[in-house]
Amino acid sequence: MTDVRPVAAPPAAAGPAARPLPVAAPPPEGRAAARAAVAGLPVAELRGDLVPFVAALAGDRLDAQELEQQVWLHAVERAAGPGLPPDPRDWLRGVAVREARAARRRAALETPVPRPGRPRREPYEELAAAELGRAVRRALAELPGRCPELLRCLAESPELTYTELAARMGVPRGSIGPTRSRCLAGLRALLAARRADWTGSPGPAGGGPPGT
Repeated sequence: MTDVRPVAAPPAAAGPAARPLPVAAPPPEGRAAARAAVAGLPVAELRGDLVPFVAALAGDRLDAQELEQQVWLHAVERAAGPGLPPDPRDWLRGVAVREARAARRRAALETPVPRPGRPRREPYEELAAAELGRAVRRALAELPGRCPELLRCLAESPELTYTELAARMGVPRGSIGPTRSRCLAGLRALLAARRADWTGSPGPAGGGPPGT
């Protein structure tokens, strides 16, 4: 019987060295960045340069992600109008610097002013204040939604800024101001309707908290 041995295949011809696969850019984060990507802006390419720049601008005092989203919102508006410059990196950095300055100014305006010391009150004033405190606590418990939590935070920690309140409550920063106004209006309405509970004189009828 003939011994048949396998024949080795000839070596493959040497070709050009394989190029390494490009590293995928991080996906757009946030709605504004997603809108910019849908508008045709090279978000994935530009974020590699923009994100560390924005993080350095934000530092510990600002929210870097919120600052970046503001930059992309401006980019979408610019793209829909006159259009972005051929190399938008410097333009995006300029927008980031302006937004960071504006955010710092807003934060400075939110810095609370120290409260002056309370003058000594007469016994009847202390009694009225205690009655009012009990009435406020009862009214707070009846407010809808997250009003009790928000107003307690404002009362117990008046030094907190809107940004810090939003982080503590897990809500958007822009919702703090409108929610605070609605909650205070509801609290005033309840206290006015039950004025007799803490002053001895009847209040207006029909008061009640507005919906949130």
